[in-house]
Amino acid sequence: MSETTQTPLQQTIRWMSTHAGFPARRLPDKAELLLLIATAAADEDLEVKNVVNGKIPFNSNYNAQIRNYTAQRRRAHIKCDNSAKT
Repeated sequence: MSETTQTPLQQTIRWMSTHAGFPARRLPDKAELLLLIATAAADEDLEVKNVVNGKIPFNSNYNAQIRNYTAQRRRAHIKCDNSAKT
C-alpha cells in the first residue's frame, strides 16, 4: 500500500474535527485565525523545503558575464573623461 501524506490544511481540518468537533462546533474567531495562520506557515515551509523550489539554478555563464560587464565598465570610464577644461 502506498502511504499518502496529508497537507498541513488537511492535518488542521482533521485535528479540528477530532478535538474541536468541527464543523458542528466552531472555535472562537481568534483561535481559528491562529490555526489558519499556523497552517499557512507550515504550508509555506513545505514549499521551501521542497528540493525543486529550494535549489538555486546554476548559471554556467556567470564568470563570463562578470568579465564582460567589467570590461564594458572599463571602456565607459575611458570614454567619459570629464577632466577636460572648457
